[in-house]
Amino acid sequence: MGIDLFTLGAQIINFLLLVWLLNKFLYRPVLNAMAKREQKIAARLSEAAQKSAAAEAEKEKLLALQEQLKNSFPAEIKRAKEEADKFRDELLLAARREIASSRTQWLSSLDKEKESFLKETSLAVAKCFQQLATRALRDLAGEDLEKRILSVFLSELTTLSQDENSRIGRYITETGEAVVVTSAFDLSPAARFQLEKFLESLWGTALRGEFLLDASLLAGLKIEVAGKIIQWDVGAYLERFEKNLAASLERETFH
Repeated sequence: MGIDLFTLGAQIINFLLLVWLLNKFLYRPVLNAMAKREQKIAARLSEAAQKSAAAEAEKEKLLALQEQLKNSFPAEIKRAKEEADKFRDELLLAARREIASSRTQWLSSLDKEKESFLKETSLAVAKCFQQLATRALRDLAGEDLEKRILSVFLSELTTLSQDENSRIGRYITETGEAVVVTSAFDLSPAARFQLEKFLESLWGTALRGEFLLDASLLAGLKIEVAGKIIQWDVGAYLERFEKNLAASLERETFH
């Protein structure tokens, strides 16, 4: 059997043409499609890997944050409890101070009211005693009492210093001013004469006496001369007694 070269050549040409057609219209598009698909798959795998890495990083961050919160939670709870306790203690302290201040103010006000009441009571008792003593002395006023008062007053005059007596004597001599004598009762002529003579001997000069009455002077006498007032009366004793009695009552009451 002989080989037909023309037919063989035609078949070779047909085969090569078929291979070229297959390569152009079948294998190449398929390969290109496969290459593109592989690229897409690779891109998706890369993107997935990146997302996985990012997710892993976020996971690590979350785990770290969770661990940090887990570790710091007791400390935060402790700190919050300490702050709450501190705030509570401050509120209690402020409340105690407010209560103590109110109590102190109340006690102080009560003491003042008590002191004022007792003081007024003490003064009222002393005042009543003074009024009773004053009335009794006025009821007992008479010649004997007048002599005794004059004697005590003259004794009081002897307590003036020598310089003071000299000054008063010079003043009377230079001015001729009258010596004003005020009494709670009308002095008898004998009492006036005795008083004038005593003053002349005391001040070393003749004088002119002017006698006045003043009911506010309780069984006493008052002399005004040279700008000086010399006074003695039972009222001064009663006033001192009133003050001493009131002070004594207050001390006995408050202690």
